[in-house]
Amino acid sequence: MPKKGPLDPIKMRKETREWLASHTLEDVRGVARELENAGEDVSELVDAINELEALVNTGPTHSRHESAKAEA
Repeated sequence: MPKKGPLDPIKMRKETREWLASHTLEDVRGVARELENAGEDVSELVDAINELEALVNTGPTHSRHESAKAEA
């Protein structure tokens, strides 16, 4: 059972990084759907997911990755 009380932001960031390392944007979309079904307003979360997906698909890192592959 999780302990009650204030959250440790450093521990939360570590747990978030670990979770994100093993999940996809589609997993995050699933969490957003579950929260929405529970009555939560997830519009900002969905906007952030869409923005992140756009960055992943068209951002400068993607271009650099393609350039590195071409040079190899």
